[in-house]
Amino acid sequence: MNVFALVALLATSAFVPLLHEGDAVPSLPLVDQSGRAFSFERFRGDAVVLSFIYTRCADPRMCPLVSAKFEQLQRRIGAAPIRLVELTLDPRFDTPAVLRRYGRAFGQDPARWTLATGAPATLDELAARMGVASEWTKPGTLVHTEALIVLDGNGVVNRIVDGNSWTPDDVLALAGAAAGERPAPLAQIVLWLTAAVERCGGGSGSLNVLEAVALFAAMAAAIGAFLLRSLRASGRG
Repeated sequence: MNVFALVALLATSAFVPLLHEGDAVPSLPLVDQSGRAFSFERFRGDAVVLSFIYTRCADPRMCPLVSAKFEQLQRRIGAAPIRLVELTLDPRFDTPAVLRRYGRAFGQDPARWTLATGAPATLDELAARMGVASEWTKPGTLVHTEALIVLDGNGVVNRIVDGNSWTPDDVLALAGAAAGERPAPLAQIVLWLTAAVERCGGGSGSLNVLEAVALFAAMAAAIGAFLLRSLRASGRG
């Protein structure tokens, strides 16, 4: 979604207080793919990687891409205290049975990865509070923004990543940090650049990720060269 469509979508969305890093996620009633009551309190003590999808999404660059990355995350978690959660933006269609079928298509392991639905008002509130705006453009087609949220073991927002250009390795580093591990600086830099590119839209005038990383490297090299020259000059003085 380009920046103009995003602004238009956000402008037509009802105002709700956004969650920010450091805020606790509200404990609202949900239902998982097995039909059991679910809330984020189930995963207290574990970091949670959270995103929003809907199963009827036909754009391979959107929900299917996010779910494919979640499958990769699932395989790489190992014994780390990290859980994966996808919430539906289409609760009227995405019943627990539909979510089970969707999960099986992506190799979901319910021990690590939860798909959840609930009352439409509940899902609308959670999505809006996490900065995800959505609008039905025609029956079965939902236009929405993308965001990935990392919660710490207390259910507090630790990191919000805009867009869906993140990689599983980058997110594992963030989730590990939320679980108490030391974060990888390079992964955080790449995520920041990726999110910035995503916010700029996909137009021909915007940078892609590799170009943004190259720009950052060039800037870092220039700053390093300037500091080195300064040190040498001070040494001669």
